[in-house]
Amino acid sequence: MNKQTSNQAISALAATIMEHKRAYYSGKPNISDQDYDQLEQELKALDPTHPVLAFVGTDEVSQLEKVKHNTPMLSLQKTYDMEELLKWVEDHPVMAALKIDGNSVSLLYKNGSIHLAKTRGNGTEGENVTQKIMWCDTLPEKIDSLENIEIRGEMVCKGKPFQALCKEMKVLGLDAPTNPRNTVAGVLGRKQHIQLARHFEFIAFDLIMQNESQLTPKTEWDKQKILKSWGFELADPKVLTTAKDITSFLNDIEKQKSNLDYEIDGIVFSYNDLKLQASLGNTSHHPRYKNAFKWQGDTATSTIENIHWATSRLGIVTPVAVIQPVYLSGATITNVTLHNAANVMQLNLKAGDEIKIVRSGEVIPKLLEVIQSKSGEYELPNGCPECGFALHFDDVRMVCENTEQCPAQQSGQILNWIKVSGIEDLSDKRLGAMMESGLVKSIPDLYKLTKADLLTLPKTKEKLADKILKHISDSKKISLVDFLNGLGIAGTGKSSWQKICIQYPTLSLVTNLNETQLADIEGFAEKSATAVLEGLQIKASTIKELMDVGVSPRETPIPEASTQSLSGESFVLTGKLTKPREEIATHLISLGAKVASSTSSKTTAVVCEDPEGKSSKLQKARKLNVPIWSEGELYEYIESKS
Repeated sequence: MNKQTSNQAISALAATIMEHKRAYYSGKPNISDQDYDQLEQELKALDPTHPVLAFVGTDEVSQLEKVKHNTPMLSLQKTYDMEELLKWVEDHPVMAALKIDGNSVSLLYKNGSIHLAKTRGNGTEGENVTQKIMWCDTLPEKIDSLENIEIRGEMVCKGKPFQALCKEMKVLGLDAPTNPRNTVAGVLGRKQHIQLARHFEFIAFDLIMQNESQLTPKTEWDKQKILKSWGFELADPKVLTTAKDITSFLNDIEKQKSNLDYEIDGIVFSYNDLKLQASLGNTSHHPRYKNAFKWQGDTATSTIENIHWATSRLGIVTPVAVIQPVYLSGATITNVTLHNAANVMQLNLKAGDEIKIVRSGEVIPKLLEVIQSKSGEYELPNGCPECGFALHFDDVRMVCENTEQCPAQQSGQILNWIKVSGIEDLSDKRLGAMMESGLVKSIPDLYKLTKADLLTLPKTKEKLADKILKHISDSKKISLVDFLNGLGIAGTGKSSWQKICIQYPTLSLVTNLNETQLADIEGFAEKSATAVLEGLQIKASTIKELMDVGVSPRETPIPEASTQSLSGESFVLTGKLTKPREEIATHLISLGAKVASSTSSKTTAVVCEDPEGKSSKLQKARKLNVPIWSEGELYEYIESKS
């Protein structure tokens, strides 16, 4: 290729990229993310410093006041290849966070209050959206720092709020929203109807200190802890140290991402060490210490033949489109998830619609957009597909509330118990046969099975029947955490039960918890505490039946202590400590103390290594005259009590 031809190719490619950028930032993308990234890679190979690569957004979209960024909001380098990602990671610990497909916004706080909010814009300057941001009631208006602080994150519109937003925009006579991301961008770019921004939520991903600061984070993870302490929602960050951890994490997220309440288009990895970040610095386009992994996504078009509704173990009735078979990513695709009932209503989905779908890895394909809608109206199920029970619509999902008798919910709950309790050789197919024959209708029924019962099942001989009965009997000695996790209470998982059982190590203590006690455990807000207690109440009869058939959950082990020397005392742990918080908390609990997540007049002491810190726990301690101890002072106190 001669120089003239090369220049022509660069100009043509840059013009194509610019066209797609304008379409994207005006809310009408006309190309997939993967195809767009490929175009950028081609231009980088030909001209790595081309100005189009650094251009983010367009002045033609909005007439709002422009505000410069003190620190540029750069793009991210990206990879679709696992080996390439691991090569970049090398042996550095990394922090992984969801790459949220929202609208990047920068918040500036002065004297603890929001001073300015601006969009990403072209990366160098953004648009002043402070008035709109102030409508977001989930955004912390105050933080425990009087310094100049910048917090960056993504503005999103989740499931239920998006449905409410759609209805309101229709009433106002505005164009019907196409998807949450484009709608957020449109509202942030408007001069009118700024009240619509109250439907949005901000998810923080970075903390920047503007001047010399008393905040001394040493890692990316430290930043996340500070943001969380100020009340910001985070992008599910996690520190990973091995290639196995990274691979496992990506596989887990890929399976779960369709259940999130907002869209993600990958995972952002950052070197955890901030000194390393500073030494590497940035290019004109991206930070060298961050890398975004994105899943390959192949797309195709097909036609919906019918819509099938299926009930999950939690009673959520989910729509799946049965489509004309299409070959995609090495497989013939016949089913596509339609996410939820609200999506079916919003897009008026029905048989005969021509749709575009995407498939990433082995995950079930999902709907991208409707290409051509057939005439007619969508149809929702009149009752639960499994039991016929009336359905409740919560503005997003259809839910069957026939919890104890719906076959789909019972089957799912029993399978969950089988998996958590470690009962081997009981497949979903074998369980299905048991339920069809009436041998098993609930979890406790598993423990009433006899050898004669099992021998009535297809392909079940004496040797296998004996093995199954032994596995069932062995599962009676189950840990309390697994026992509670096996009940399948909505909104809970193993980690949440572990936190509860450290402080309340017996089944009796857990089932007699009240809302105040549960909300006092770190990680449980009032809303989640209520959900856990309601779930335990619903499962009360199942718990009793399991105990009656001999299931005996083991008390959660805590380190032995010679005395309960700290009985009746309460401590709050905050800030960076020399030992992991869980280790200190477990030791205190073993001595009879309580470890709370917030300071009160009943707190014995707040323990931290920075007594001049400005966290809410410390500020409240000063206000209530609660002692503030160093970790050393805590250990001296423990020794004096022994």
